[in-house]
Amino acid sequence: MSRKLYLVLFLVLMAAAATGVYMRQRAKAAAAAALRQNSGQAANCETPAPPPPPTATPPPKLPGFAIEAACGTGPEPAKPAPKGKGK
Repeated sequence: MSRKLYLVLFLVLMAAAATGVYMRQRAKAAAAAALRQNSGQAANCETPAPPPPPTATPPPKLPGFAIEAACGTGPEPAKPAPKGKGK
């Protein structure tokens, strides 16, 4: 075989190896980014995100303890009497 053919084969094999290394590094970076995103931490931040706000706790269930209905506009207002003609 000629030297040119060996050179071409060498270059093709090196390009394939470089592509494999590039794809592996890119996959590692994507996995690390997904892990950072799931942990609640920014990419270049050393401190964690603040905790979520506390949720409202339900009232205790005590014997004889009942929650009253919320104050609102009250019962539906009475409908006005129909206006009649004449009187």
